[in-house]
Amino acid sequence: MYPRGLRPQPEAGGGLPAAPGRAASVCPVDPPFPDGCDGSTLDWMATSPAPLVRSTVRPEIQALRALAVGAVVLHHGWPAVAPAGYMGVDVFFVVSGFLITGLLLRDAEQRGRISLRTFYLRRARRILPAAVTVLAVVSVLTILLVPQREWRSWFREIVASALYYENWQLAIDSQIPRRADLESTPVQHFWSLSVEEQFYLFWPLLLIVAIWFAARRGVGTRRVLLLLLGAVTVASFVHCVVLTAQDPDLAYFSTFTRTWEFGVGGLLALVAATPLRGHEGMRAAVSLAGLAVIVVPIVTFRSPEVFPGAIVLAPVIGTLAVIWAGMPQLAWSPARLAALAPVQWMGDVSYSLYLWHWPIFMFVPYLTGMPSPPWLMVLLVAVSFVVAGLSKRYIEDPFRTPTHGLRARPAVVLGATGAVIALVVGAGVVAPGVAAEGNVACSRSERD
Repeated sequence: MYPRGLRPQPEAGGGLPAAPGRAASVCPVDPPFPDGCDGSTLDWMATSPAPLVRSTVRPEIQALRALAVGAVVLHHGWPAVAPAGYMGVDVFFVVSGFLITGLLLRDAEQRGRISLRTFYLRRARRILPAAVTVLAVVSVLTILLVPQREWRSWFREIVASALYYENWQLAIDSQIPRRADLESTPVQHFWSLSVEEQFYLFWPLLLIVAIWFAARRGVGTRRVLLLLLGAVTVASFVHCVVLTAQDPDLAYFSTFTRTWEFGVGGLLALVAATPLRGHEGMRAAVSLAGLAVIVVPIVTFRSPEVFPGAIVLAPVIGTLAVIWAGMPQLAWSPARLAALAPVQWMGDVSYSLYLWHWPIFMFVPYLTGMPSPPWLMVLLVAVSFVVAGLSKRYIEDPFRTPTHGLRARPAVVLGATGAVIALVVGAGVVAPGVAAEGNVACSRSERD
């Protein structure tokens, strides 16, 4: 069974892949850029037991990204092999919370304040270009390949994805009987990206409030941050467990039930921003245990009707363990596997791979006129990797590390992206109406 409220797909290789309600959310966050905020340095960070030094690319985090996106691609192609591959979403929520919180705290440490403008501009450059490109391509292919009777539901979700409320659209649909069994759409996987975007809206504000309160009251900033972020995290987890027992569909898609996963990552960034030095044996054991706690449920858990609930602690704790352990240099440590070039490359392209693989899986049956057999699914996975690599090289990278004056002219980046979003939303509003008029005309001609 897949998320109730979404039509389940067969748990067998080939055919249309499983409904992506339980898809991994590839975390669209890179190590922070040097540009930060203005202001003076905060001494509370300089004297903290876990100094928030500027991070570089951490191989274990790239490996986690590769593991998570690999799990979801496997789940969508062969759900019987990875029945709980959707747990990759939890891996990336934790990673995102860790990286984003670390980025914001480093800004506060080095600049004295958190600049929301700088933060949101970085996120827009990192997230929007590839996502908007996918949505534009999906819109065009929907008009060209998909029967008009499907346009209304497909474009409803395309608009929701473009405006980053797809998770709530799916949550609402799951509560409406006539929509509960709708076919999957090629943008359903944007639900997890919508959750992340909503997290980005309020999480920096929490940190700003905590830092302001600590300065106002003359108390330790780290203590205030731990209390505030800890309280939000605990409340979200309790809400997740309770709501899962009452309404698993709503619990699955709700931002409020997922906040705690970002929160625990943020708390780790606050207390252990960098791995311990030494203790190689202990760290290697923790890393191995963490990977096992992630992988074993992905290939064995078959009760999504009780997910997320308390079972989501498994991939969350496993991810925390791997990040905390870092890259212990022992012969039996998983660090050697994590450092392999293919693993690191897969982590690099994980965001684009997540964005492109599901539309590719979805549209091919409309081209071939039949469900994709296992051999074709293997080919589609390979195509997805190629497209992801090209997307990373020619769409993501030019905006993330811009040249040709794009860094100095953020209005150009945001203006162009906003224009494409407007076109996608416009198509989503107009196309279903055109399809409805066409269907009415056909019905009249048939009666005549």
